[in-house]
Amino acid sequence: MRSKTAIRKPVGSIGAVVAMALVVGACGGGSGGSSVAVEPEDGVLRVRADDTQDFDADAYLASAGDVTVEYVQSGFQNHTLVIEGLEDQMRLEVENGGRDSGTVTLQPGRYIIYCDVAGHRDGGMEARLLVE
Repeated sequence: MRSKTAIRKPVGSIGAVVAMALVVGACGGGSGGSSVAVEPEDGVLRVRADDTQDFDADAYLASAGDVTVEYVQSGFQNHTLVIEGLEDQMRLEVENGGRDSGTVTLQPGRYIIYCDVAGHRDGGMEARLLVE
């Protein structure tokens, strides 16, 4: 009997871990973006927007200091990218498959990026930015 109990506990624990991972993954911020954090490539943080009022990820990573952001539109709808609390320091705008880029100096911390086009943020167009 002990061996069956020993076998059942790990299986139950694994099942609980898998179930919890599915629940946590399903709660990933409300947007259709990837739940995996996007990191800069070649020193540039690339953020993509589409016509569904979503960024391509729920979270982005960057290193403290000067952060260069390239904003890319994969559709046609007008979108902006601003950092909550730093709206005056950087505002990128894209439409019709366009690109915009800018550089902002960021201290380590957690930030929120969002689209300030009327109704877009309320529709879920925001993401986390973790600066280390």
